[in-house]
Amino acid sequence: MSRPHSYLDVLARVLALPLSESLASSDECFHAASAGADTLIVDVEKRRYHRVPDARPQRLDDTAHDGVAQAALQLEHRDGVRTIALAAQDDRFWTPLPDPRVIGLPRIVQRHDTAWTSPAPPPSNAPSRTSITDWLGSLVALAVLAFFAAFGFNALRWSLEGGWNLLWLLVGLPVFPIFTVLTLSTAYGFFRTAVPPRQALNAIDVSRDERFRIGEPLAFRVDATVPASVGDQPAEPPPQVFARLIVQTVNDKEDGSWSVNDWAWDADPADCVSSTLTGTGERHVHYAGTVTASRNMPRKAQERWHLALSANQEAGTEPFYVTSLATPPLITPHRMVQPPDRLAQLNALLHDDEFELVRTAYGRERSRAFFDDFTPEDIRAVFTVDAEAVVNHAMATAWYEGQIETERVGGDSSYYLLKEGSAYKVMFTERWWTESLYESTDLRSTVARYLVATNLFVRRLPGAQALEIPAPYSDMRSDSAPSVSATDETPPQSSSSDASSRQ
Repeated sequence: MSRPHSYLDVLARVLALPLSESLASSDECFHAASAGADTLIVDVEKRRYHRVPDARPQRLDDTAHDGVAQAALQLEHRDGVRTIALAAQDDRFWTPLPDPRVIGLPRIVQRHDTAWTSPAPPPSNAPSRTSITDWLGSLVALAVLAFFAAFGFNALRWSLEGGWNLLWLLVGLPVFPIFTVLTLSTAYGFFRTAVPPRQALNAIDVSRDERFRIGEPLAFRVDATVPASVGDQPAEPPPQVFARLIVQTVNDKEDGSWSVNDWAWDADPADCVSSTLTGTGERHVHYAGTVTASRNMPRKAQERWHLALSANQEAGTEPFYVTSLATPPLITPHRMVQPPDRLAQLNALLHDDEFELVRTAYGRERSRAFFDDFTPEDIRAVFTVDAEAVVNHAMATAWYEGQIETERVGGDSSYYLLKEGSAYKVMFTERWWTESLYESTDLRSTVARYLVATNLFVRRLPGAQALEIPAPYSDMRSDSAPSVSATDETPPQSSSSDASSRQ
């Protein structure tokens, strides 16, 4: 089963149906998924869908029709199996997809559960034996211990005969009790079927700061009780709670299509703090933490914010709490307190001190400010020079001399300058693969393109666009901040929410 396509997810949310069992055709043109008791089918290229009631998708294969391979969906109905040739269906079969740019973003399915039990089976504290050699080893160890326990008992019995046999007492007194205890404990461990605790919470109550602002911590607190048992198993609270702050946006594409993307920020794990009320045996626990949205996230006309809490970060984990947040107000730009001069800007751009210059310009050099705390507008206000000025400074100070290699080098996703004969090259290397991206006998031209290719800040300066060179990978040229980004959705790994987490 593949991940549901973005269109399927949006359609299911609009129709208030849960998605599962997603299928895709070999050419990724058609996607189908089980949605509640029905089946949803989408034609990705023509952005249309069809809903089949009381059916479950089984297979989506290519079948030959008039010598041409076409996608065919096999459905399981109550009265049997039905196959639909999707490419052969006319317009009466299909319905245009709801466009979130027109109808608005799909609603967020909220969850305010007051009780939670881990769906994962609890870990067993019984010994794990997965092969015949493990079983034989355990039986041999038990037999050896039982033999020495019996030997110690016989030594005590022999000492009762008196005379020189009393010396057996020196052997029997330590051997018999020690090996008897070891034999009994080993036998208990061999045959025991212990019931380990299962993680569970009751009476869950979540509170959060209503004064949510981008760039400021959103505080949350989870209060709950621990049930005495879950069925016949003892219960324990999860050691940590994980929070994720998510904003849902619509991404318009050049071809007129769209996708729904999620920008997400993960909080540090909130640890469990336990307490017991006086006079009661009820165990109370609480978790407290904060999560912050990056200031450099681009704002969209349509945004939906929500907070999701889960008990672990494993893939596919269903959160036990999902709540909507009010759309935060626009960001107030930082006020610059120390504008840097031209020389300071040029030196910072050439010596990887850009972020330190930004923090100093806004009076944040002694704070724990991160890249995410500054918007692209904040950064552009600091660097007022253009790309040509940076290149001129690099040539005047001979900065390029420390960047030039005379032989090809290897590495992990890195750029370097290479001089071969009279030509200068901008090279890209990734492990065993090396590619020349730009070559010229003009050193200044090569240095300019190397600077634009390797420096995010230089790439944002006026005049840098004319100096860009083709990148080996499209995602390596993203001007998004290193800690958070949103990726467009591309088949076959389709998803309704392409989340990027704060690292």
